[in-house]
Amino acid sequence: MPDRPDPGQGGHASKIQTALLLVWVISLVVAAQLFMRSQALAWTILAALVCAASLVAWLWRLQRTNHATRNATERAFGRFILRQTLLILAYVLGLVLALHWLDHTAHTGWRIALVAVPALALAGWAWVFAAMIQSSDEMMRALRIRAIALAAGAVLVLATIWGLFAELLGLPEFPAYLLLPGFALVYGVALQILGGAEA
Repeated sequence: MPDRPDPGQGGHASKIQTALLLVWVISLVVAAQLFMRSQALAWTILAALVCAASLVAWLWRLQRTNHATRNATERAFGRFILRQTLLILAYVLGLVLALHWLDHTAHTGWRIALVAVPALALAGWAWVFAAMIQSSDEMMRALRIRAIALAAGAVLVLATIWGLFAELLGLPEFPAYLLLPGFALVYGVALQILGGAEA
């Protein structure tokens, strides 16, 4: 999703891309949770199909936007977003496999390898994210840093509130391995809002 409405595509197209990305992330998490908890197969398949369809539609719109612009900076940003998306997908799939198969193997090497897959994917995502910020021009870097601050603050507040309910009411603890993916999601929304407001 572009930082601001693209002159050739318009703010409407940018909002559609953001909506598709949100649907993809939410359906991916739902499908993963249903799979790990061995819930009804039909609902798991439905969530997976929604996830796949929204991802394909989002990637198609991203490629279309990249081809429509001749701005090298915007095309580079599109490539960064594509890499981040694929790495987040690898992280979630690796996490699902690790949580599912760790209980089925006692071999230390295999257990380390299962945990290493999502860990490396997340480290790769952080590296690409930092490279994207570093390669931005001054104005866009400032915009992205503001989005980072908003996203980090929102995630910290929500995690703290969840912790209060978990501690005082006995609710389940928030899974720490979802903090960074959650931040990435909120960051994308914050970036869209800030970019739209300043466009």
